[in-house]
Amino acid sequence: MPRRLLRSPSLRLFTAFLVIYGLTAGVSLGRHSLAPHFVYLAEAFLHGRLDLIHVPAPPYDLTPFEGRWYVSFPPLPALLMLPLVALRGLAVSDIAFSIVLSALNVSLFYTVLTRLGIRDLRLGIWLCVLLGSGTPLWYCAALGSAWYTAHVVAVTCLCLYALEVLGQNRPLMTGLWLGLGFLTRAPALLAFPLTLALGLQKVRNLRDTARFSLLLVLGMTPALVGQAAYNWARFGSPLEFGYRWMNSPGPLLERQATWGQFSLHFLPENLYTLLIRPPLVSLSPLHIEPDPWGMGLLLTCPALLLALTHPRPSGTPSLSQNWEREGARGRARALCLGLWLSIALVQLPSLLYFNTGSYQFGYRFALDWLPLGILLVAMEIDGRLQWWSKALIVASILMHLWGVLWMYPNFNGQPWHLQYVELWHQLLR
Repeated sequence: MPRRLLRSPSLRLFTAFLVIYGLTAGVSLGRHSLAPHFVYLAEAFLHGRLDLIHVPAPPYDLTPFEGRWYVSFPPLPALLMLPLVALRGLAVSDIAFSIVLSALNVSLFYTVLTRLGIRDLRLGIWLCVLLGSGTPLWYCAALGSAWYTAHVVAVTCLCLYALEVLGQNRPLMTGLWLGLGFLTRAPALLAFPLTLALGLQKVRNLRDTARFSLLLVLGMTPALVGQAAYNWARFGSPLEFGYRWMNSPGPLLERQATWGQFSLHFLPENLYTLLIRPPLVSLSPLHIEPDPWGMGLLLTCPALLLALTHPRPSGTPSLSQNWEREGARGRARALCLGLWLSIALVQLPSLLYFNTGSYQFGYRFALDWLPLGILLVAMEIDGRLQWWSKALIVASILMHLWGVLWMYPNFNGQPWHLQYVELWHQLLR
């Protein structure tokens, strides 16, 4: 049994990405990130408080309210850190937490792919590598900080949700995972069409439809009620998260004050950033660098284009065709519909949001649905990756390597490679 476990692709992926993310973080691995808000919030929870006992400096994106400081972001990451903070106090590194959980996400996603019906080991690994190093998950893992750690936890919830949907698809459980996703990234709750598409395909009457829908809502209810009570206790309203008082940069506050937190006014800019926003280019002298306001997925993660194509050679059965031959006629169609609807709904709030997601490389808000997007890629490509498929995945990885190398100095005060130069000099002494 131990040998079999050691040969497990999931364990090997976990180990490999633990090393990759750990080496990317480097000397930052054992310390706080730029915004370790969830560590401080976990400390407050342990002392029975909702406001912070100690305030991290600088107080980026914290909310001052009636003489106290709060973390406006949903609290699940802090709740997950509770045991660690109980043992080590504020010495807990949110970067290390993000790295371990992100490596677990890649491993978990391999299990999701096998449940989808992917039997080819190499295909599964390629798709896991795409998620782990060809998306913003790479720098979110290695840099920590409240904004990025929230994305990491949301990916975990989304993978567990997909695992349940592709398995027994029990509405109470899928609702629970969506609710937990809401407690870290609120748009994750809107991924419910996937469970509905597959669940309602099997029901035969209105009564079963109502029962499935009711159980789904009941699964979400603890998280929704919990967040509402949390908001009420802090700010006096179940719908008030505190974002409007957040200690954010002036230009963002002005946008929010003028147009509100959500507005159609922001739709063109957000759609542009989501799809095609290019890097910043200077011609004299020639210089190209990422736009911290964000860059389009067509540029930074071109592998997602595989979800729109059908590159199977003639005569090669698709995953959908295999399911229909196994007696699951219509399941693949329902799955694709559920994935597309879920992605569209999850993305919708971000398209209307007053902030594109800066400071970032690429478009980090896509992590709210990217595991589902890669499942669509898996549905469309054949069991044998074509050369152009591999090329698009490699291009996505190289783009995010550029992003990691660009973002690291801004969070750690020096270029990524200098930490290892200094470490080497210390060893030589």
